[in-house]
Amino acid sequence: MAELWSVHASEEACDLAMRAPEAGRVAPDEVMVRGPIAEDLRRAVHTVDPGSLIRDAAEGWAEVTVEGTDARDIFARVSALRLPDGPGYVQGDVARLAARVFVGEGTIRVLVPAYWESHLRRRLEAETGG
Repeated sequence: MAELWSVHASEEACDLAMRAPEAGRVAPDEVMVRGPIAEDLRRAVHTVDPGSLIRDAAEGWAEVTVEGTDARDIFARVSALRLPDGPGYVQGDVARLAARVFVGEGTIRVLVPAYWESHLRRRLEAETGG
């Protein structure tokens, strides 16, 4: 995972942070962003909420990717979460773990605390026969 950012700020500032590509609303005062956050967007968040915090979150998380034409079917075997029809974000139980899920075209990226990565990989491999 190249970049992962956690934005902790007021609800209004988080509304701005949601403009970043691959942003997901974790809570009213928290946004997670996969990938870079443009400098002008960072400035806007800090202008709206001078006490905001934008921190590198890559170290604490692991990303497991499910891809291919059957990605949604495989995912459904380990989670009851309803995925968005197009690109988007959801969070909740995946393989009995609290997860953050970024959905793209033919790709589902599941983020879990790093210490749960091997458990998630094993569960997904069991579902794919791999």
